[in-house]
Amino acid sequence: MNHAGAGKSPELRTPFFRLGTLLKQPLHTVFVFDGLRCLPDKGRKVRSSPHWLTHDFQRMLDLFGFHWTKAPSEGEAELAAMNTHGVIDAVMTEDSDILIFGAPCYYLNVQVYTEDGLEHGCSLSQEDRLLIALLVGGNYDGGVPGCGIEIVHKVAQHRKMGQMMLDAFLSLTPDEFSKWAKELIEDLRLLLTCDPHNFLERRYKAVVNHMLHNFPQRALLSKYVHALTLFSATASGMTMLPPDVLSHQPDLVSLADFCCQNFSWDDDTIIQKMYGSVWEGAYLRTLCKVSSMVFVGSC
Repeated sequence: MNHAGAGKSPELRTPFFRLGTLLKQPLHTVFVFDGLRCLPDKGRKVRSSPHWLTHDFQRMLDLFGFHWTKAPSEGEAELAAMNTHGVIDAVMTEDSDILIFGAPCYYLNVQVYTEDGLEHGCSLSQEDRLLIALLVGGNYDGGVPGCGIEIVHKVAQHRKMGQMMLDAFLSLTPDEFSKWAKELIEDLRLLLTCDPHNFLERRYKAVVNHMLHNFPQRALLSKYVHALTLFSATASGMTMLPPDVLSHQPDLVSLADFCCQNFSWDDDTIIQKMYGSVWEGAYLRTLCKVSSMVFVGSC
């Protein structure tokens, strides 16, 4: 692609115009970035290298007046916690892990989901989805090879295995949980290899051959059930309070300077682009009286 004359960061132009479109909406938008990650094969925390556009994008968020924060671990876990505690009204993401963390309302790949709708409309409780994540795989683990979503959906609904698994995790000691897990493995193997009541409508012996003897792993369960967020209790028993979610007016002067430096726009071009992408949103925030003391959900 030819970016001649487009400035030093032509890749930033697309998010610039998208932020301009978002600015025009009667919404208070919060962006959450991933923080520490835990490598599945190493079990140690590392800070993954940020995308090379991250710093400039965060700078644009500041200039547009959007609030952003960095999660201590998984961004989806932080968003779910913010939604659960009423800090935000809904979550928008393309990461299906949000299904496991229990956000009350979220937009996933342009579709709207609610916790109530999943549980009563699709017969999928959060415990069922947790079992599905362990079998299919997620950010922390690759799951059981060959175990697809259609299989585990039926498995999760069989005898409410997900609910039993979570109850055991929360109530049993690690040693007691290990003993209980052996019983779960036997139930799963019987269901997948024999399907005695024709619940699955076929047998899945190959899946059983790939299932680990220590499934489900308690440490893996803990990453989902006790996901680290800004609302989590620390080792000292204190809770890390999340920052206030604030919305501000765009910094038009600094935003114009940013466009000049990164897009090589002259004054006339800046005025034209700001007129189409920024000023309408700035007017809307003025009408809504958005100031540094207004929280998300207020307008």
